[in-house]
Amino acid sequence: MDLASHPLVSTMHRLTEINQFFNLPVRELEGDGWIEATELFLGDDQRLRNLVMTYGQKAWGTTNNHVAGSVFIIAYLTRLVWPVIGQDVLQRRVPKVALDNVSFHCNSDGIDATALNHPWFAVLPGDPAADHPDSECVGGKTDLYERLEEWMFDSNLTPVIAALHRAAGASIKVSQNAVANSCTQAFHWLYSASKDPAPIVLEASTFFDERDSPVYGQVRMEVFEHLGKQGFFSRRRGCCLAWRTGRAHGYCSNCILLTKDQQDQQFRDLLECGG
Repeated sequence: MDLASHPLVSTMHRLTEINQFFNLPVRELEGDGWIEATELFLGDDQRLRNLVMTYGQKAWGTTNNHVAGSVFIIAYLTRLVWPVIGQDVLQRRVPKVALDNVSFHCNSDGIDATALNHPWFAVLPGDPAADHPDSECVGGKTDLYERLEEWMFDSNLTPVIAALHRAAGASIKVSQNAVANSCTQAFHWLYSASKDPAPIVLEASTFFDERDSPVYGQVRMEVFEHLGKQGFFSRRRGCCLAWRTGRAHGYCSNCILLTKDQQDQQFRDLLECGG
């Protein structure tokens, strides 16, 4: 398979111009160290717990299972959610990120790569890749969203959240809010990179206003202006628990423990430094 010219692979690679996390590579080699996502999250709970706690200690210096579960799923989501939202919003394509099509590469320190097993994806009629053997052509935008919901939420994040709770005692509420916040971060970057950001705002509104979605009611996004600059920021309705690590900058810019005025100042600071 010539992956470089594959319609899904090539469009994801182009989005690395915005941020590297918009690309989800395809697993090309078998080799040692690869583990299927189904095996990790639906297999040995003790192995998953050890992985979560090791990552929590390494990333945030925590031995608390709730905090470790939070930092673990944040890292996982960035590599999974951003490519899906980037493709859906900019290309009207949805990669198949169901657990049975995802693998991880592990080293002595934990997971160092996330990849698709095969570049399957859903497209709309009229897409140049609609006839590609790896694509599934659906009827319309509603059907495309249903594929996103099925592959990303139902067949991935829902069982992942349950597994982290079962194996490592991670908070379900914290994990669910982390999913929503990761989605907002993807929209934030897409907005910042767009020459015409209004459609990005509309897409985000549609995405977060879907009442049957697990991200509904978890966050609120808004355009924030300061010194002639605009950013697309979110206000969370849940906590990632970063403040519990005692780090110097433990509060996120949209932390629910900050007042609206404090959040606004954080947004101003981000715009001033180009964030």
